[in-house]
Amino acid sequence: MPFWEKIIRYVGSKNKLSKELAPIIQSYITEDTRGYLEPFVGGANMIDKIECNNRIGCDIHKQLIALLQYAQEHEDDLPERILEEEYKTVQNNKENYPDWYLGLVGFCASFGAKYFGGYARDSKSDNSGKWSVGAINNLKKQLPQIKDVKFRNIRFQDLPLDKIKGYVIYCDIPYRGTTKYKTETFPYEEFYDWVKAVSINNIVLISEYFMPKEFTCIWSKEIKTLLDSNKNKDDDGNIRIEKLFTYKGGV
Repeated sequence: MPFWEKIIRYVGSKNKLSKELAPIIQSYITEDTRGYLEPFVGGANMIDKIECNNRIGCDIHKQLIALLQYAQEHEDDLPERILEEEYKTVQNNKENYPDWYLGLVGFCASFGAKYFGGYARDSKSDNSGKWSVGAINNLKKQLPQIKDVKFRNIRFQDLPLDKIKGYVIYCDIPYRGTTKYKTETFPYEEFYDWVKAVSINNIVLISEYFMPKEFTCIWSKEIKTLLDSNKNKDDDGNIRIEKLFTYKGGV
C-alpha cells in the first residue's frame, strides 16, 4: 500500500501497529492523569488515537512541527498537490520558504515520506503529483483528531522535568541497530538515563526491539520490517519482535 494511504509519517511510524498499541497506552491514562506527552511525535500517528484533555507532541524536526502547527490553523490554505518542478525549486532554495511549507513539500511529496528524499512518483514519466495529493489529503483527514494537540519543536533533553508530573509519556525512538536512520546518531544512553529520571513522577512507555535489563517488556508482537534497507523483503532476517517497554523503577 503506498505511503500516502497511511498519512504522512517517518520511517518506523507506529501507524500500522497503532490499533494494538493505542489501547495499551490508553489504559494507563486515568482521571488523575495530568497529560499525555510524546517527545518523538513524528507524523502524529499515535497521538491522534489517544484520548486525553492535555496532549503534547514534540519533535526535534523544526519543519515537521511547523507543518503540523500550520495545518491545525490553516487547513484550507494547504495546496492540493506538489509537482516535481515545485519540489526541486523548494529543495534547492530552502532559505526562501517558511518552515511549514518546507515540511509540506519535504515530507508529503517525497518517496517514503523521507524529508526531501526524492520526488515520489509511480514511474519516471509520472509528474501528476498524485502521491502528494494522497499525503496532503490524509493529513487533512487527520486534523480533526489533532486539533487540540500542542505541538512543540524541542529535544527530549530540554523538556522541563519539573513541570512534567503525572503524565503518561510514549516514546517512539529510532530503533537501535537499524540502518535507515542516517540523519544523526541518537543518544541512546542519555535517553535511558532521561527515562529513569522522568519515570519518578510519570509513566513512560517505549517502543523498541531491545532495551537494557532494567526495563520491563509489557507487550510484544512478531512483525516483518524493512528498516534494514540491505535486506530483501522476503528475508527471514526481517522478522523482528516489536516490543513496548516501561521502566521498573517508575511510578
